[in-house]
Parts: sequence; structure tokens; C-alpha cells
Amino acid sequence: MELPSFLFQATENLVERPWGGEWISLMKGFRKKGIGESWEFSAHPSNPSQVFLKKGSVKLTELFVEAKKEILGDLADRYTAFPLLVKLIDVSGRLDLHVHPSAKVAESFGETEGEKQKAWIVLKGTIYVGLSENLTQENFEEIIGDEKLLLEKLNRFESGIYDTFVIPPGVLHTAENSRMVEISTNSELTYGLKDEKAKKAIKIDRTQDFEVRGKKGKVETEFFTAEVLDVAGRLDFTINTFNLLLCLEGYALLRSEKGVADLQKGYSCLVPASTGSYAIQSEKAKVLRIIPK
Repeated sequence: MELPSFLFQATENLVERPWGGEWISLMKGFRKKGIGESWEFSAHPSNPSQVFLKKGSVKLTELFVEAKKEILGDLADRYTAFPLLVKLIDVSGRLDLHVHPSAKVAESFGETEGEKQKAWIVLKGTIYVGLSENLTQENFEEIIGDEKLLLEKLNRFESGIYDTFVIPPGVLHTAENSRMVEISTNSELTYGLKDEKAKKAIKIDRTQDFEVRGKKGKVETEFFTAEVLDVAGRLDFTINTFNLLLCLEGYALLRSEKGVADLQKGYSCLVPASTGSYAIQSEKAKVLRIIPK
């Protein structure tokens, strides 16, 4: 199947949340309060994105089946489903404390969804990740019902722009008055504190800063790399799997042998492996480039 050099979502995939704000909707040209998440090129079965093709729009889940090799390139043999889930997140207030179970814990509960490995690239806000001290199981059982008390036991970070965090399974976390990009494996497997499963999933040992803090503007896990590119001129890339581009500041042009496309602030583009090589061009822009592994 021949794909365009640059794939765009046919409609914005916006999700309302009780803690959602206005930042995402205003950036994307909507006037709607309470938008907490924008799912960028989602192939998650609960909320798949629609992708624009010349013949019309198609769900990314369906396109992946038809054009797996063209999208994944050298990674086609590794994955049976689209591997990543990328979101813009706008937290007005505070997220409930939550945890993603390890594969072992998920298996013990008979979960059918895979492990969620994720990272946050923060634009602003307060981030809580992991316990700041070791707890005994008895201590943990005493405070798990008191979210305020438990919050005081977490590592707290006042984040600057493009600070990054890797959040492994088992690590309790939340965010407050924050804007961020979340990059993860294609899973939504999450336990809140009111879920009895959370007790088994949460790591009660102290989490050190170096375990969760990434480099400013760049984060790497075993499943993906992501880097904020400072584009002032032209950057050229040769690719062997798909790239997902998200414009965070300014405006950019995307160029390939087969065409040119605009990439505006707040919007994303999927560059399939079949594009081969492409360029990002701008007088001044910040573009997040995400690559699966």
C-alpha cells in the first residue's frame, strides 16, 4: 500500500476529563472547557484516531493492519500492533494518584492489556513521582486510604519547560496544574488508589531522582526515544521506522521527495517508514520527534 509522506489526523481526538482545562482546546482552535487529553495518532482500541488519506479517513488501527510494513519499516517483525500512545495532557487541579502495574502483577490479575511504560515531557507544573522514603507494608496499609498523607510521602518536582520523567510500572505518581506530553506503550492499564489491585502494584521502596528524571528535552526508554528539536533552518532525517512529530512552539514545514506539508503548533504528524527521508524547516520552532524502538 502506498502511503503519503506525511500522515495527519482527520479529526482531533480530544478527551474530556474532570480535571481538564482550556489549553489544549484553545491551541487547537476549539472553545471547549474540560479537555484533559488529546490523543495523537492513537491506535488504542478504546479511542482510535482517524487518519486522513486521499480516499478518505480511516482508523489508525485499520490502517496499521493494511500498511504495517510501510509504517513500521525495520520494526515490522517486532510488533503485532501499533506500539505507541502519545497524548497532550492539561491538568487543571490535580490528577488522582495512580500506578501502572508491572507485567508480572498484571498477569497475576488476569489482565489482557499489556504493561504501560511511559514518560512525561513537561511544559509546566508540579510533578509527583515515587515515594521519597522506604515504607513497610504496615506503614503503607495505614496511609493508602489517605491521599493527602500519601502525597506528602512522594518526591515532588517543580518542573521547568521540557523537564522529562520516566515513570516505570509500580511507581505511584500524579501531576498538579500541569501541561505535558505523555509518551507510552500502547496501553491504558492503570490502577487508582481505590482499586484493591493498587496495593499489590505499588512499589513501596524509595524512588531515587536518578531513577525517574531524564535529560531536559530528551527521554529514552527501551521502547522509544523522544527529543525536543530546536529548528532554526533545516534539519534532515533518514528513517527506517515511523517518526511521530509534534510541534510545541512556532510553525514548521515538512519536506520529502513527494511533497510538502505544514506542521502548526499543537498538531502532530506521523511520518511512515516508507517516506525514507524528510526534512523539518522553520525560522524558529520546537518540534518533538518520537521514534519507536
